[in-house]
Amino acid sequence: MFKKTLLAAALATTTLGAVASTVTTTATTVGVEYAVGIQQIIAEAVSVTVGRAYANGDIIEVAFTGTTVATMTAAATPVAIEPTVTQTSGTVEFLEYDGNTVKLLVTAAVDAASTVTVSGVQLIVTDAAAKGLVKVSALGKVATVEGAKTVDTSVAVTSITYVKQLNTKIAAAFNGVVDVNTSRKKFTDAGTADTLVIENTLAPAPGGTVTTKGVTYTVYGDFSFLDVDGDGTLEAKEGTVTSAAGTVAVATDFTSAVVTQATGLVSGTVGVTITGAAGSVIPDQSYMAKTQVSYANPAGGATDLVATTLAQSAAGSWTLNGATAHIPFLPFGPNFAQSVTVSNTSKQSGGVDLVIYAGSDTVEVDGITSVVAEGVTDISAAIRSAVSAAGLSSASLSFDVIINAPDSAITVEAIYYAKSDGDRLRTL
Repeated sequence: MFKKTLLAAALATTTLGAVASTVTTTATTVGVEYAVGIQQIIAEAVSVTVGRAYANGDIIEVAFTGTTVATMTAAATPVAIEPTVTQTSGTVEFLEYDGNTVKLLVTAAVDAASTVTVSGVQLIVTDAAAKGLVKVSALGKVATVEGAKTVDTSVAVTSITYVKQLNTKIAAAFNGVVDVNTSRKKFTDAGTADTLVIENTLAPAPGGTVTTKGVTYTVYGDFSFLDVDGDGTLEAKEGTVTSAAGTVAVATDFTSAVVTQATGLVSGTVGVTITGAAGSVIPDQSYMAKTQVSYANPAGGATDLVATTLAQSAAGSWTLNGATAHIPFLPFGPNFAQSVTVSNTSKQSGGVDLVIYAGSDTVEVDGITSVVAEGVTDISAAIRSAVSAAGLSSASLSFDVIINAPDSAITVEAIYYAKSDGDRLRTL
């Protein structure tokens, strides 16, 4: 008799875990921008086809992940939310919320393979951008002589997929190469203009879209070179920032330019062109860009919402076509002296930048000194100062010496002197 009881208990345990419910719902795609504005949405109905029979007092749970289940409406005067429950056999009622789980109570026996449907569940979706997906699953809780047991666990299915409806990227960055042979007054293509191209895309989001109202494109950089006379304003015959997308305003401190587009975002490209004035020196520099889109609040109200579709990001740079010389070896320390000279036969003076290589580490130092036109400049002291500032005064190093003057006119010589034995060696 004892053996039969154990066998029966084992069979009962096997039966509890041998079946699984099936969850179905209509999957929707919702725009992140819409979700942020609407804040709370009604989920599509969830149907649970149970894999076993349920008795009076058993529990069926419907759980959501990737969202927060709301217990109150988002109205000005909130009221409690009670989902609607229907079933094809027996009787099932809404019991309570438990976090992001909707608990249903069986009050009259439900047959195996019956379908229980829950509708009217509301979800808080303000954190849609961080979630990506909302999934839903189900399980049952039944009473046994050993206490409540979990049964009938389903596979989670997708309820909502969040997508960014409004998207922006850099399609073509600033990439002008300033020609030092023109005293840095033109690019190597003989012009004075360079264009940033920004690409916008509107993605479909049938479960919730927004209506855009306007766009601002902000480009960050040093625009002071456009102000030829230095009076703080850009006038005729001075440099310009232009865009066919809308009106352009250069900041009074010349650190940014904003293009204001009065119409909504559309798929396509937008260009922002910077043009230097004739005869002005074009600086080597890097640019950043940001795009923000205003859109009507899907929840209503007079105040538009703003989505940053492109966070402040690298938008290219302008470089110089000057000379670069690599010094493969130069020792430093109390036992060594160094001599590095630059011969420049052009009529163009130029600044000197340095890249220090110390093992696997790299240190970049801009503007350590400058070289004279049509002459020889000793840059040894400037290199020693840069090495000392980098904390490398007792190391054996290699360098890139970058001179902002025509490459064909530059010759770099590097020599070190070992004080202990009198050796004098040229390394470049």
